[in-house]
Amino acid sequence: MSQINPASATRASESGIRRTIAPAIRHGARARTGAALRRFSTLHNHRTNERLPRMADQGLALLMILLLLPALLLRGLVAKATRGTICESQWVAGRGGRPIQRLFFAGFLPGRGLASLLNVLRGELAFVGPTQQSLDKLSPADRAEVLLARPGMISPADARQRLAIDHDGEHALLRSFACAESVRGNAGLLVRSLVSRAAYGEQKFPTPRQLQILGVPVQNVTMEEAVQWILDRSTGVRPTLVPFVNPHCLNIAHGDAEYRRILQQADYVLPDGSGIRVACRLKQQRLAGNVNGTDLFPRLCARLAQTKQGIFLLGAGPEVAETVARNMQARFPGLNIAGTHDGYFMPAEESAVIRQINTSGASILLVAMGVPLQEKWLARNASRLHIPVCMGVGGLFDFYSDRIPRAPMWLREVGLEWTWRLLQEPGRMWRRYVIGNPLFVLRVLRERRAERRQQRAALADRSPWRQRLDTARAGLRQRSWQRSVRGDQQMRRMLDMVGAGCLLLALSPLLLLVMAAIRLESEGSVFFSQPRVGRHGTTFRFWKFRSMYVDAEARLAELAAKNEMAGGVLFKMREDPRVTRIGRFIRRFSIDELPQLWNVLRGDMSLVGPRPALPREVAQYDLEDRARLEAIPGITCIWQVSGRSEIPFEQQVQMDREYIHRSSLRTNVELLFKTIPAVVSGRGAY
Repeated sequence: MSQINPASATRASESGIRRTIAPAIRHGARARTGAALRRFSTLHNHRTNERLPRMADQGLALLMILLLLPALLLRGLVAKATRGTICESQWVAGRGGRPIQRLFFAGFLPGRGLASLLNVLRGELAFVGPTQQSLDKLSPADRAEVLLARPGMISPADARQRLAIDHDGEHALLRSFACAESVRGNAGLLVRSLVSRAAYGEQKFPTPRQLQILGVPVQNVTMEEAVQWILDRSTGVRPTLVPFVNPHCLNIAHGDAEYRRILQQADYVLPDGSGIRVACRLKQQRLAGNVNGTDLFPRLCARLAQTKQGIFLLGAGPEVAETVARNMQARFPGLNIAGTHDGYFMPAEESAVIRQINTSGASILLVAMGVPLQEKWLARNASRLHIPVCMGVGGLFDFYSDRIPRAPMWLREVGLEWTWRLLQEPGRMWRRYVIGNPLFVLRVLRERRAERRQQRAALADRSPWRQRLDTARAGLRQRSWQRSVRGDQQMRRMLDMVGAGCLLLALSPLLLLVMAAIRLESEGSVFFSQPRVGRHGTTFRFWKFRSMYVDAEARLAELAAKNEMAGGVLFKMREDPRVTRIGRFIRRFSIDELPQLWNVLRGDMSLVGPRPALPREVAQYDLEDRARLEAIPGITCIWQVSGRSEIPFEQQVQMDREYIHRSSLRTNVELLFKTIPAVVSGRGAY
């Protein structure tokens, strides 16, 4: 039996241990190294995510300061002159709760907050971040969590608050913003906030409890007030009709007397959509909340799940209401869906459907049949329905059955949710939005003017000093109108001079070519001039390229019997033998009129105005025809772009009078652009 060397055994034992433990040690080292690298990467990314938004804010602040430097200096001088100091400060909670001094320009004039650009430049503030107003609404624990991000000039929830979107989610929004701040996200929030501010304003108007929009009384309440009112009525006995109205509904009610009467007699009409907010701003009123059915429905279901009251879903296509019921019961355990039925039932089945609704034990009935069918159905069957609250909800079921996705939040924050619906169903929705939205705004503006006229009429019988004040205001308005007329005339004269000068320079090669062609074909002067009658009967020398032979005036008498222009005042003949070959070409494209640009530069004519007539033609004018002499004559006008010589003389006079009555710089520019296709087509040019 061999003996074992203790030293060798020890070395062998140590070698085995190393072979067994070394891989574990190496694995542990790698694990610790990987964890350290991950922590370093996380910390680096966190610091990078903090640093990049701060650098972006500082760069934008510096750019704005440079661009707005004159305005900032002026605002500072005004503050110094009126308040004795340039800036005021306010202590606000900074990042991590550290107090900072936010700067404001002194006084209450616009632009106070621009001084806070210095705080942004120093890195104390961000353009987008929790504001002091939003922090004051939070508990101390929630505030500490939100203050992980830098405070801002504009709250991340600003656009949503302005449109009353996501009423109970401000804290969640601020918390997610603090945890996942990025340059791209900040830029999106800033743009959406600025767009909503420009579109819907600061909403500093009074907030009446009831609005009158196109003759319909609308309740001006918040979402919470509306939900509570519905729940209070759901325990009553008397049936209550609660419709929602948006611009489309009010457009329909404007032309549908029955639907308008139903809305006027309804118990509680709720405002739906950003279009109602636009109408309120036009009427200088503030909308308390955007109480649309899509946002109200889940809040109502959450409250009903607590009270165990039943709700009945009626409308939409087959199985849509059942899908909505399953989805909402899964979302709100304990919600009592008392029954469902689609909206595609025959008139003979109506009694059975009403019987099913009445025996279901529901407290609230939602009807989704579309406007105005659902409101008319509810009004027609009001005496047969024994449900305390009946609501018309339009296309609500389509959203909560997942048939139609709702617009993304960034579109809703700028009040453009309707564009999402338009893109989804353009064939069905284009009339509602493309035509209906501008029509709604025009109707609201007309209603606002009528209300103001009524207010002025009610205040007509006032004290003498008020009447003198009205007289002074009328004089100021008259002088303002006179100044605007003179300014418009000066702008038109400037347009004439610049336009005529540029055209003469640009077309000078063509003018020289035409002059050579005229001279080569027939003897005589290249230009043709004759006296024409201008404004108020004054005469001036009128210039054209000669398009006829030199004896054209002498041959006019023998061709008078072949005049093709009705009325006998003007002479026009399609195949006039006095016109040369080059003359037919330049007449066809109105090139013969180009020398009149010289008359425009002299001030005898304008680029746009009634065509100047010959003295013998004016001698045959009656009183109505002489109305065209009230304006400076021009090269083109309404009848020149509408058919020229094909239009009878009486209609030409009517068009000239129409131009004189609505003449403006904008009208002149539009007619100049319309002249280009009229010249190219050559219609009526002979």
